Amino acid sequence: MDKPSVSIIVPHFNTPDSLEHLIQSIPMREDFEVIVVDDNSTNVTVEQLQERLQKYTSVAVYRNDSGIKGAGASRNVGLSHAAGEWLLFADADDFFTGQFEEKVTAYLTSEYDMVYFPPTSMDVVTGQPSSRHVMYSELVHAYHDKATERNLTEMKYLFCTPWSKLIRRSVFEKNGIQFDPVMVSNDIMAMTKSAYYSQKVGTCADVIYCVTRGGKTLTSKKNDANFDMRIDVLIRRYTFLRDHLEKKQFKYAHIDRLALGKLVDVVIEHWGIRKFFEILHRYHKAGVHYFDIGLLNPVTVWHKAKIELAWWADIKKHRAPDERK
Repeated sequence: MDKPSVSIIVPHFNTPDSLEHLIQSIPMREDFEVIVVDDNSTNVTVEQLQERLQKYTSVAVYRNDSGIKGAGASRNVGLSHAAGEWLLFADADDFFTGQFEEKVTAYLTSEYDMVYFPPTSMDVVTGQPSSRHVMYSELVHAYHDKATERNLTEMKYLFCTPWSKLIRRSVFEKNGIQFDPVMVSNDIMAMTKSAYYSQKVGTCADVIYCVTRGGKTLTSKKNDANFDMRIDVLIRRYTFLRDHLEKKQFKYAHIDRLALGKLVDVVIEHWGIRKFFEILHRYHKAGVHYFDIGLLNPVTVWHKAKIELAWWADIKKHRAPDERK
């Protein structure tokens, strides 16, 4: 086979049924390679996955042999095997929509470095729509409808998940971009840097990817160590953008608002006053500001609050009873 056009990288852990559902949503084309990296699952072996997926001719299954657990380390293993001109990232419990092939193919000969697609989301327990995609979809549609510098900057630096984007592999290679080998927020810095180094950015108004909500995922679990890790990543993200963006662009990136959001999370999650001041101390030490003048606009505050409250309602709904405290 000639060099593939697209490498689709999928980290996997303990969800073989969901993984196969994702694989079934991907067209088996000679120019599409699907790279599954198993993060040393406890309910299925790599050999069993390989046997189960062998009927899907474009799929290769690898083991995360890095010695570091997590989706970030697994994606890095996937990157080491990727040969496509373009990268797509997917999570094993999500899936692509019916128009995925048509819409992605249209951009394979484009000059863009990155193409954003608005995602959708679904609660896999109820089968109903979820709120998990709303913010990302709004960011893409805002820039697609009105290509201003502000809308571009907001989309690039607030849409920090790896899925629902077509990314030129050379962006990763030329700039030495890797995913952080940590358990949570391992995609934030890789996506921040790939957005920064993508000079030509495009959007498509059509949905190609559905992200799911349901089950006890890392996103939904309340965990003190994970929360501290998220704060560390946010501080590194803030520092990178402050050092690389022009003043106006940095303002449009709303990283101050994200820092404030973590303080709000402390209140919503009942972490306590000690945790609140601990984070304030870390912010001050790193020079992180946590006030966004845009939040003086009551319309903005109301809109953002609705999105955040829906997000947290989704998360808490899928926690085990002993985690809802």
